[in-house]
Amino acid sequence: MKSLQSLRGGLGALALLALAGPASAGTDQSQLTVTATVRSGCSLTGGSLAFGDYVSGQPNALDAVGSIHFANCPQAVVTFELDGGTNGSTADRRMSSGASKLRYQIYRNTTRTTVWGMGEEALKTQLLVPQSGQLEVYGRIPGGQVVPAGTYTDTVTITLTF
Repeated sequence: MKSLQSLRGGLGALALLALAGPASAGTDQSQLTVTATVRSGCSLTGGSLAFGDYVSGQPNALDAVGSIHFANCPQAVVTFELDGGTNGSTADRRMSSGASKLRYQIYRNTTRTTVWGMGEEALKTQLLVPQSGQLEVYGRIPGGQVVPAGTYTDTVTITLTF
């Protein structure tokens, strides 16, 4: 009789377990913080100043207009600095063709009276709205330079600070 009661008790316990369903392991929740820092995309996108043909010894200066391109600059004061190039200084820029040098200068204004350089000679401008665009650069090769024929080049580094 005891074994029959034990069997009935065991079957009853099994029936209760079956009705209860699967056992739960527990749950918890928290948050994942997601962040991103967006920086200004203000950048230089190139520039050029091409003088064309200079005749060795020509008496008149040769002027040219070039441009510096920039993109995605914020509303702010931005500064454009031009170094002296690979062959000279901001006060005495020079293009080279082999060992030969041809003097030239880069200016911030159309009258070619304000040299465009570094520090106090830099161009500072206020952008009133975020923008992309270009700045004109004004170049001059002084006349009277007797140099050998060839292709004269220089590389000027532009620094944009915003």
